[in-house]
Amino acid sequence: MGKKQKKAVRKGKKQRTGRKHESLKTHSYYEIQGSSVSRKRRSCPRCGTGTWLAQHKNRSYCGKCAYSELDKKKAPETAEKPKENNEESKVEETKTDEPAEAEKKE
Repeated sequence: MGKKQKKAVRKGKKQRTGRKHESLKTHSYYEIQGSSVSRKRRSCPRCGTGTWLAQHKNRSYCGKCAYSELDKKKAPETAEKPKENNEESKVEETKTDEPAEAEKKE
């Protein structure tokens, strides 16, 4: 006699996880000004027209050929402060201290 086989348990339909993919809305890539049409996004220099560069925080990227361009960074304004301002404030502090000492001596 052989061993008895277990019955296969049927499961329900699997739930899809992740985000739902939306179709591209190509009409949003163009801007109409009067009788002329202009492109809002840049096209890929390698692939040519018809392939758009995706816009990210600090770069533009082509999903077809993996071409990417980094945006130019702006220098922070706080780093450009000259050190002279700090020296001037120290000089002002020492000037305010001197008259107070002179009054105490009198």
